[in-house]
Amino acid sequence: MSGPRSRWALFDTIASQRRFIYLAVVLMSAAGVWSAFQLPSAVYPELSFQKITIVAQGSAFSARQQVFAVTRPIEEAVSLVPGVTRVRSRSIRGASEIPVTFAEGTDMPYTLQLVRTRVEQIRGDLPAGIDIEIERMTPTLFPIVQYNIEGGDPATLYDIARYQIKPIISRVPGVGRVDVQGSDVREIEVIADPARLASAGLTYGDIAGALHVPGASRAVGSAVGSNPVSWLIPCHRVIRSTGELGGYAWGIERKKAMLLKEQLYAASA
Repeated sequence: MSGPRSRWALFDTIASQRRFIYLAVVLMSAAGVWSAFQLPSAVYPELSFQKITIVAQGSAFSARQQVFAVTRPIEEAVSLVPGVTRVRSRSIRGASEIPVTFAEGTDMPYTLQLVRTRVEQIRGDLPAGIDIEIERMTPTLFPIVQYNIEGGDPATLYDIARYQIKPIISRVPGVGRVDVQGSDVREIEVIADPARLASAGLTYGDIAGALHVPGASRAVGSAVGSNPVSWLIPCHRVIRSTGELGGYAWGIERKKAMLLKEQLYAASA
């Protein structure tokens, strides 16, 4: 008998307080509607990662040259920033990607400024023309999904990714942008004879202009960088269009000495 009586007592209590219950329901519903309009909304959720990524590109170096000329100096600079727990890197021809991981609880906006300051301090030691981007790792700045293609010729892999795979992924509903990174872009290399250029009164810039690619004039810099013996590549004979000797991988004094020795040899022949 106590069970039915207690249930009826509960119903009587609720019935007597129904106005209060109605008011509480209305207030909670209003609070829910207000909260729904105040919640932040975006394409990607606003997540915070303890990571900063540095991307350096714009050079004509091979992957090995990129490591020693660009990647390694940046790694050494950012490793001194307080809170760094791990520095990793990936170098390809003409570009480097350096993710830097920090400890939990690190003030990332302030740390981002410290990383940028450290990189700016060594920018003068990096090759000219390097474009450096430093950003925090967020879903809105970096890709959500990455695919890697391995095996075969690098230029062929780039063509497959650029002209076959990229159009297919771009047509998937919801995809905003598809970028192809890494590998070697297929190119045509024109090797000119410095002696014949000098006799014709032409420069490497003239050849690049005739090919309608003014930015392609790189002389034999890549070949020099991969050969330890300077005499193998006769780039010391390259003279600027202004008549100046210009730079040289082994120093301008050696370039003058090599030119003088060749002139003496030609005079005695």
